[in-house]
Amino acid sequence: MKIISGTVLLAAVAVAALAATASAKDYTVGGSDQWDTYIDYDKWTAGKKFMVDDTITFKYMPYHNVLEVTAADYASCNADSPISTHSGGNTVFKLTATGTRYFICGIPRHCLNGTMHVTITTVPYDAAAAAAAADDAPASGPAQAPLQSPPADAYAPGPAGHKQGVFLGGGAAGKSPAGAPSNAPRYGQPVAAVVGLALAALVALVA
Repeated sequence: MKIISGTVLLAAVAVAALAATASAKDYTVGGSDQWDTYIDYDKWTAGKKFMVDDTITFKYMPYHNVLEVTAADYASCNADSPISTHSGGNTVFKLTATGTRYFICGIPRHCLNGTMHVTITTVPYDAAAAAAAADDAPASGPAQAPLQSPPADAYAPGPAGHKQGVFLGGGAAGKSPAGAPSNAPRYGQPVAAVVGLALAALVALVA
């Protein structure tokens, strides 16, 4: 009888674990706007319930990156001592425990002046809440209207609670992708590269 009871208990735990995994959601940070300057990430997180086993995915252009930082560094947009640094355009974090995690872009001025900072607070898995969320809008959410903000090089407030000042960014070598410009135009670089290749091919054909 004890053996049967133990087997039933293990089966119930396994089924519960599978159900939680099946209900886990992946959120694209920023929705269709992705990880970029002048997106209101407080607005994007509003109303969302991030639960243990969910994942968040940062999708971004080559002149951005993703840093996980402490609460203190988040408040001041300090990129000098991140918990971890990521680049490559597609970064995924699994939310394995409850609590709040802090993310910024480490390119100079993109956090402080460009709104590239987001907090993710994870709560325990809740089957009812997960089922309700599945009936809501897609996890990525709709595109937001652009914020009326100055260029990232101009001064603007950073996350709530930071001390005013000029963020020089950078820090130790290897904190940001090599050659990543701080004032790169949005989506301008890939277009310029394609135009350059097309002109080179045309010159070769004429020759």
